Amino acid sequence: MYSTEGKIGLEFNDLLNILIKKNLFTKKQISIIYNKFNNPISNVSKNNLSAGAYYRQIKQCRKKYDQLIYTLVLFRLLNFIDNSTMETIQSIITQLEKISHNDLNHNSTKIVPNDIIIVIEKIMKKINKI
Repeated sequence: MYSTEGKIGLEFNDLLNILIKKNLFTKKQISIIYNKFNNPISNVSKNNLSAGAYYRQIKQCRKKYDQLIYTLVLFRLLNFIDNSTMETIQSIITQLEKISHNDLNHNSTKIVPNDIIIVIEKIMKKINKI
C-alpha cells in the first residue's frame, strides 16, 4: 500500500477509498496518521500543506482518534459492542489484511472492492444493534 513517491506514504487504492468514505477521518487525515504510525520521522504529509494547516490536521487527527478510542471503550463497557462483535470485527480485519498483502499493494483488478464492501456491510447490519 505504498506509493511510488519515495516509497513513503499510503497509496489510496479502490478498496481504501471506499473504506475512507465510510469512516470518521478525511483522506488527508488518514494519510497523516498513516505516516505518523509508519514513518514518524518523515515529514511527507507536510509536502502538500502549509505548516499551520499540517499541525491543525494533526490536532484534529489526535482529537478524533481519542474520541474513537473513548467511544470504543464506552460502547464495550455498556455492552453495545460485545465479545462476539469484537471477534467479528477482528475477523474482517484479518481477512482484509490477507487480501491487502496479496492484491491491494498492486492495485490489482483481481479483487472487486465493491464486493468486499457489500460483504462488510452485510456483516455490519448483523452486528449493528442500534
